[in-house]
Amino acid sequence: MTPEQEEWLIQAVQELQAAQKELQAAQQELRLVQQNQQVLIQEVREGQAMLAQFFREALERFDERTRAIERRTDEMAAEMKEMLQEIRDLRRDFLERR
Repeated sequence: MTPEQEEWLIQAVQELQAAQKELQAAQQELRLVQQNQQVLIQEVREGQAMLAQFFREALERFDERTRAIERRTDEMAAEMKEMLQEIRDLRRDFLERR
């Protein structure tokens, strides 16, 4: 092997070693990116679950309040009927006493 060939071979091996180091660094960076991606995906899923739970609870509270309003409305309607009946009775009693 001539000195030029030997020098060329040494340089090629050094370049190959440098490229391998760069590749290893890139692979390590890719692994970190993938790990971060998995962490982010998990955090997004947890956030979605928390948000879904929040909306379920909010809808349940809304439904409870709606039912309470409906009950109170029904109670008030019954009270109004009773009051109207009392007014009719009072009017009838008043007219009968005249």
